[in-house]
Amino acid sequence: MGGKDGYILLPLVALLILSGCRITDHQENDPNEVSAEDLRFPNSGYGDVDPEDLPRMAFVYTHLDLGKLVQGAKVDSVYLFENTGGSPLVISDVRGSCGCTVGKDWPQQPVPPGKKGRITVSFDSEGRNGRQDKTVTVVANTTPPSHVLTLTADVVGPTNK
Repeated sequence: MGGKDGYILLPLVALLILSGCRITDHQENDPNEVSAEDLRFPNSGYGDVDPEDLPRMAFVYTHLDLGKLVQGAKVDSVYLFENTGGSPLVISDVRGSCGCTVGKDWPQQPVPPGKKGRITVSFDSEGRNGRQDKTVTVVANTTPPSHVLTLTADVVGPTNK
């Protein structure tokens, strides 16, 4: 393979590579996806940043006590918050400390300043006994970037009455 064959094969390979990039560039323009246009970024670097311009999460409560639960019960808890900052708040992740505690529902679109939101967390007590202390970490475009929510429960099972 040489000469003319190499010149014909090169554009064909380049065409295949470029078309492959088009397939995986993830620019489907999903209307529900958060984009850079949804956010207002404050000055960075050496510029002074007014803390009032940043998004801020103010929770009504950050701890819930679920009381006594029968082993195997599944309980959904709701944490309420407000964006008390000066720009849209975007939640990028809600992650439980283990597989039994899962972030189930939270705002997928930016929460404007002054607006309220809710985060639903599901706790599954299957296979657990005794006191349970669980955490859920909320990651957002705030300072600090993470907020820890907690829940406790006293799980009563066949061997713990």
